[in-house]
Amino acid sequence: MDEAPPLIIRQARSEDLRALEWEGEYQRFRTVYQRAYADSLRGRRVLLVAEMPGQIVGQIFMQVDSALAGGDGRAAYLYALRVRPEYRSRGIATELVREAESILRQRGFSRVLISVAKDNDAARRLYERLGYEVFGEDPGNWSFFDDQGQPQEVHEPAFLLDRML
Repeated sequence: MDEAPPLIIRQARSEDLRALEWEGEYQRFRTVYQRAYADSLRGRRVLLVAEMPGQIVGQIFMQVDSALAGGDGRAAYLYALRVRPEYRSRGIATELVREAESILRQRGFSRVLISVAKDNDAARRLYERLGYEVFGEDPGNWSFFDDQGQPQEVHEPAFLLDRML
């Protein structure tokens, strides 16, 4: 029986940024990824990728410098969790979340937050299975500049979930 290729979860490198665009599907987020990576170099974010031989198959980002949880500095925010469709249901998202939580624990965080679009039932089930609980809602209004420098508005109502580490 063939063994599955090894999954490596590691911090993103600058040369990974184009791979996070998934052959153009997420190209519009190019400047968002570049800004997040620059913040990671300053210690404000952590970007993890899941890699199988020759390909980035997943990602998760962590915001570690925010004033979450009343500004006590003990909460971090997970976001941009994504696994390529052909690699889903293999535990990769779970591994990414667990590795992110481990890093946060090592850095002294006691609480982790994540949001999930209200229409993304599969992701919500994953987070709840991992021990996250809904504590609120967010209107999900945010904006960014796309890869062409054009402002984009996003409206994605979401549930807010958290978990103690």
